[in-house]
Amino acid sequence: MAVVLVINDDRDLLETYQDVIRQMGHEPVAKLSSESGAQTVRETQAEALIVDLERPEETDFGLRVVEQVRADPELRALPIVVCTAATGPHLRPVRGRLNELSVPVLRKPFTLEEFEAALESMLTGSRSGTG
Repeated sequence: MAVVLVINDDRDLLETYQDVIRQMGHEPVAKLSSESGAQTVRETQAEALIVDLERPEETDFGLRVVEQVRADPELRALPIVVCTAATGPHLRPVRGRLNELSVPVLRKPFTLEEFEAALESMLTGSRSGTG
């Protein structure tokens, strides 16, 4: 069982993500926002992070959170998945940066099965030392 931190500004999605994470046998921790990704990971003792890329007031919110976590030497290897509905010109540079940081992107809309597969892949990779 892993503690999975989910940061998303959509309450309905947070509830759905939490339900799926619980059904998979993990412990979800939901946050609507985070000023410091690294601090939130530490406070929740998260072993994995799922973060939405955009918020209405901040289009690169998730990238900022990821960069904060990756900049912390103790959290650098934390498994992370970014979810987004962003497309086209806005997503290209962000996706490039996320690739550099070894963070996969799960494009919305996705199925619950795709979400489960991404989470399982992330957690399996972290346990084997490849994440």
